Order: sequence, then structure tokens, then C-alpha cells
Amino acid sequence: MEHEASQGNPLRPTACHHDFHAPTDSQPGDRRAYGSNTLHMSLKRDMRFHEALTPVLGSPSKIGLLRTMFTTPERSWTGRELARASKVSPAQAARGLSELADTSVVAREVVGRSYAWRLRPSHVLFATLTDLFRWETECRATLLKTIHEGLRREGLDRARVFGSVSRGEERGDSDVDLFLEVVTERDRERVEAQLERLRSRVWNQFGNPLAALVYTRAEAAHPKNPELLRSIARDGLDVSGEG
Repeated sequence: MEHEASQGNPLRPTACHHDFHAPTDSQPGDRRAYGSNTLHMSLKRDMRFHEALTPVLGSPSKIGLLRTMFTTPERSWTGRELARASKVSPAQAARGLSELADTSVVAREVVGRSYAWRLRPSHVLFATLTDLFRWETECRATLLKTIHEGLRREGLDRARVFGSVSRGEERGDSDVDLFLEVVTERDRERVEAQLERLRSRVWNQFGNPLAALVYTRAEAAHPKNPELLRSIARDGLDVSGEG
């Protein structure tokens, strides 16, 4: 286990920490031992029964830490490992993990001169948070399915989501960029009518504008911006196949 032994390191246990030796999740009254390791839980406060998600999800750093932990819910982590994997500073990780331990969603164990952190599957919020982070990983797939269902196949050669959404670099205000290749000008007119309904559906479901680029087959064969089409072919996500 990685040591976090530098003086003043917030990820390292001190002689004066306010923890107690707690019963385990499995057997009431038992103490869970990992050799010389003992399970510790904070005395500062426990779960809130009103607005219970606020102390759990109340900051981007805590959400990032939980997101990392829910990738492997059974794992124990050092604070430094979580900070690196969650792309937060050690100080942010220490503060966030301490606050999560205060809610008892996360358990804190002393291992040698370091803390180890793990999720508590017995906690009432564990199943809800599991579903929430699973939904987050499936959110883009839900968007692609929505677009797929909103497009008819007739006269449509290609449909690809491209840009920041396909690369995983979007911001909250990013458009959903959609490239469509149709056979003829008449097919373009028909697709434009579909897009009006699809834009409304994407906006209502996700809150993002849908920006569509529609080329005919002839235009795609001789594009004015070849690099754009190459990037769409390279990075774009297909939504035109039958599914």
C-alpha cells in the first residue's frame, strides 16, 4: 500500500484523528480486521435524511471521486490513487473523501501510515449511486439511439455524430453535431423535414441543440472541406445502421 507519510499531508492519518473503531457491515458488533488494519468511521456526522444527496454530490471533486470508485466498487484505494485517477489535487481528494466518509457512503481504513478508502455496499444510497453512475456511462449511447430512431433509412447513405460529442470533449453548452449523407436533393428535402422533429426531441430529452450538416452523395464525393469529412469518418459515431 502506498505510503503518504510526508509531514502535514492531508491524506495521511495523524495521532489525533477523530475516528472510532466501528462495527462492520456484515456482523453487528464484530470488528473487521485486515491483519493490523482496523475499520474506522467518522464521528463528525452521519447521513442526512432530508436533501441527503447534497453532502454526497455537493461538489465536482466529490462526484469525480465517486465516479472513479464506482468503476470498481469492491476496490480499496489510497487517497493519492484516487486523486490521480479522478484528476483532482491531493488536497481536494482529502477534503472530498473526508466529507464522503462523514456521510458513511465511503469507509476509511487505517493501513499502516496511510488511509485506504472504499465504498460501503450496505449504505442506503449505494444502489442509487450505482444506477446513477451506470446511467452516466450509457448517456451517449442513449443519445445515439434517439437520433437513430428519429431518422428513416430510405435515401440515407450515412449518419454520424461528430465533433466534441464523438470525441468525449463536449461542454454543457455544446451542440450535438450530426453529419448526414443522402442520395439526392429530393432526399435532402425529406431529411430536413425529419430533422425539425429530431431537433425538438433531442432538445427536450437532453437540452442540447442538434446541428446537422446534410450532403448529397455527389457533394460528399467532392467536398469543399475534405479534412472535415476525413475527421467525420475517423472520429464520428455511426447512427445510420439498422439496430
